[in-house]
Amino acid sequence: MKTDSSPSDETIGLMHENGFAKFGENMKSMLHDQDASARSDAGIIVMSMFFAGLLIVAFTTNPVASGTQIGERAPIFSADAYDGNTWSTFDFEDLIDASWTWNSSEDTPWIAVEFLDTDCGYCKQSAPDVAQWSEMYSTEQWPGPDVIFIAVAVEFVAESSRDEVQEFRAQYNNNFLFVDDLDISIAKKWDVSATPSYFLVQPDGIVAWNSNQATNSLGWDPKEEASTSLNGFDDGYVQLNEAIEQLTMLNRGE
Repeated sequence: MKTDSSPSDETIGLMHENGFAKFGENMKSMLHDQDASARSDAGIIVMSMFFAGLLIVAFTTNPVASGTQIGERAPIFSADAYDGNTWSTFDFEDLIDASWTWNSSEDTPWIAVEFLDTDCGYCKQSAPDVAQWSEMYSTEQWPGPDVIFIAVAVEFVAESSRDEVQEFRAQYNNNFLFVDDLDISIAKKWDVSATPSYFLVQPDGIVAWNSNQATNSLGWDPKEEASTSLNGFDDGYVQLNEAIEQLTMLNRGE
C-alpha cells in the first residue's frame, strides 16, 4: 500500500537516489524557486499598494473641469496669430501660470479673450472700447494687475480671410494678438456660437467671467472658490471692463 511521504522521507530519497552532489543541486533549486516566489509576492504587494494609492487620490481630490463656465479651466489651444507684423504660432497655455493663487504676486497678468467676427456689426461697434480697455489695463495708472487681451477671429456671419482680420485690427487700433479661428475649432471648444463673446481668465487658467453665462453679473472668487456677485449689477448686463475692474481687484491687499 502506498502511503503519503513526509518532507524528510523525500529528502532521504533524493540523497539515496542521486547522491549527495545531486541532492545539493536539487536543494539549491528548491530554495531558488522559493526565493523567486517570495520576490514575486513582494512585487505584487508593492504594485497593489501603488494602485490603491492612485485610487485614493482619484476619489479624494476634486479636479477642475475643463470648460468656459466660471470656475472651470479654460480650454487650451494652439493656432496662428497675428501681432501686427507676422502670423506665427501662438499657444494659449504659454500665458498660464498654474502656480498662481488668489494671494500671489500682483505682477502676474490676467487674460481677456474676445471672440469676434470681422463682419459682425456689434463687434465693430465695440472695437473702439476694446482698444481703449486693452491699453488702460496695462498702464502704470491702473492699480491692478496687467490684463493681456487676445482676439479670436471666427467666421460666423460671412466668408472671411486673414486679410480681413488684419484690416479689422488696423482699422480699430486693436493692438493685441488676433488668433486665426476661421474654421471655428477654438470657438467650439469654448462653446461660442455668437459674437462678440468675452471671457476673463485668471492667471492660473480658471475662467473668472463669461459674458454669455445665464447670469452675466456673476464672477469667480478664487479665494472662496465659489461664484460671487459683481457689485451694483444684480442680474444686469456687465461689460468686460466692469468685470475686469471688480474681479482682478477682489481680495486685494488681504
